[in-house]
Amino acid sequence: MIVKNESAVIERLMKSVLPIIDSYCICDTGSTDNTVELIETFFKDNNIPGLVVSEPFQNFGYNRTFALQQCYNLENADYLLLLDADMVLEISPGFSIPDFKSSLTKDAYHIFQGSNAFFYKNVRILKNNPVFSYWGVTHEYVKTLPTSLYGDIEKTQLFINDIGDGGSKTNKFLRDIELLTKGLEELPNNDRYMFYLANSYKDSCQYEKAIETYKKRIEIGGWIEETWYSFYCIGKCYKELRQMEHAVFYWLEGYQHFQERIENLYEIIHYYRIIGKNSIAYMYYELADYIRQKYTSTDHLFYQKDVYDYKLDYEFSIIGYYCNRHNKDVTSSSMKALSHPSVDEDTQKNILSNYKFYAIPLKGLAEPNENIPLLTNFSTFIDKNEFVSSTPSIVLDTNSTKKNIIVNTRFVNYRIGNNGAYINKDKIITKNIMSVFDIEAKNWVKITEFELKYDAGYDNHYVGLEDVRLFSKNGQLQYNANRGLSYDHMVIENGTINLKSNMTLSSLVKKNSQRNIEKNWVLFRDHRNETKMIYEWHPLTVGTHRDHPEKLIDGNNKPITQFHPTDFIKTPSFFKWVRGSTNGVNIGNEIWFICHVVSYEDRRYYYHILVVLDNKSYEVLRYSKLFTFEKEKVEYTLGFIYFESRASFLIGYSVMDRETKYIDVPKVKLESLF
Repeated sequence: MIVKNESAVIERLMKSVLPIIDSYCICDTGSTDNTVELIETFFKDNNIPGLVVSEPFQNFGYNRTFALQQCYNLENADYLLLLDADMVLEISPGFSIPDFKSSLTKDAYHIFQGSNAFFYKNVRILKNNPVFSYWGVTHEYVKTLPTSLYGDIEKTQLFINDIGDGGSKTNKFLRDIELLTKGLEELPNNDRYMFYLANSYKDSCQYEKAIETYKKRIEIGGWIEETWYSFYCIGKCYKELRQMEHAVFYWLEGYQHFQERIENLYEIIHYYRIIGKNSIAYMYYELADYIRQKYTSTDHLFYQKDVYDYKLDYEFSIIGYYCNRHNKDVTSSSMKALSHPSVDEDTQKNILSNYKFYAIPLKGLAEPNENIPLLTNFSTFIDKNEFVSSTPSIVLDTNSTKKNIIVNTRFVNYRIGNNGAYINKDKIITKNIMSVFDIEAKNWVKITEFELKYDAGYDNHYVGLEDVRLFSKNGQLQYNANRGLSYDHMVIENGTINLKSNMTLSSLVKKNSQRNIEKNWVLFRDHRNETKMIYEWHPLTVGTHRDHPEKLIDGNNKPITQFHPTDFIKTPSFFKWVRGSTNGVNIGNEIWFICHVVSYEDRRYYYHILVVLDNKSYEVLRYSKLFTFEKEKVEYTLGFIYFESRASFLIGYSVMDRETKYIDVPKVKLESLF
């Protein structure tokens, strides 16, 4: 490795290679900061032998070769790891370093470098052999023997994160242009010098010079990857110059010369989609998708992985609305793009905005259930002139020797207008009607019904318990609910329901760093039969509900309890918009939830998603495509149950907060959404 004024980044690199190296040899080309001191101190503190040598900078080929030569007499240096100061070596968990070292037999090994979205392979491990050297004034490469043997290291084992924030990058492009121009004076028409000179012109925004130089590189011929990339970059330069007819021409010329890459076709698709020529965009999309499926190698020069992974799918998530002659599933492409780790937030929001046109209505998968009308009968306890029925919650009764289900139906006194805005009265009132049904026989029977009594001491502008989520375990009926304490303050209430007294026993739940508005916390039962609570889904934050350690009392002289987080689990980035809808339903070793995502546009649009957790680790095992219940703008669910005997789910939901509905969906049909 060669360095110069790398004090800001060198320790980051050294920490990353510490597990794998046995010694070090670094050439300093003229640092005026404390780079050398940092290197020597770090390796001394970590008992790694080695040396720092000094040699004034001439060019990269010369100085890197000089650094190689200093390694020949090092002990414990059978192989050399070749890196730059602004890189980080990423070693996969579980990667056996001793086994890896003992497996090295070849002369040189390629390691992939770059980022998750853009990478290529380069010689980064080299046998310590005095006949090897570097060639090139800049963008140099390792020169081995014609008989040398090469190996490739899988990206899943080692990867070089090429961050590119080193101390010598300020004038990199101008420096490289000077070095490469001099190199071409000595070696006219050298393909490598010509290619990287064109790249340097492009990267320094000298697009006309870049185009001219790329054309010269194409005339030289040789390696197909460089000639294809030259066509591709000519198109990119013309795009910057706003000469799109020339850009499209050269992207197509690139396809004519090499048909195994799609970055050029992606640019054409994107261009025609942006200007509204979707039929042309779709024609090129079909070609690009065919190539992507046929040629699966990632071993390309400057491979733009994001184009293959999700950007092409994102284009289809828009084009597919206008052109889709083979009826390809647009929801799959949309979900693939939405869930990709590298996708930006604006793209995710745009996917959600378009998803309404493709979302699957779950109602279309439902089977007939003649007992559903019994569940939706309007309660005699409620004034129809003041209230409408809204979202139900449903749970299997674990306290009964019979097969019973318990239902809570919410009734509200507000409306949602045609534009999605709430139409409220002086107070926002919720009434909850509890019903118990005997489902033993073919025809279900309502056993009892009552209005749920609750602690009214917290009533204010908000009256009643909002979004009651029923949860039954070991014969005890529990719930979570949203409790509005003032216009801009909502908390979670947790408690139990006594079916004999029709009354709740509850407490408000506090959390450290609590937000002003807290809602959508859900409950589940894990493999130890312990009740757990989910606070949020990104990261998936699981915890326990316990007495507050400070024994706090609220203004109503009631004890406050606490949510104590215990597990934080990584989830896809779009889960930052996922909110809990239902409590968990246990099926074997899995826990099933229905959650929701809201797209905020001219109004709110609700989507739903099934999320399945492992009941022991709480890891997300899988999640479904987004769906709707019946393609209404505002839909909501608070509960569902699973009938194991017939492998089917009964799901309760509301439409526009004014209709209570249920659907019966076979498990096998829900599985089709994953």
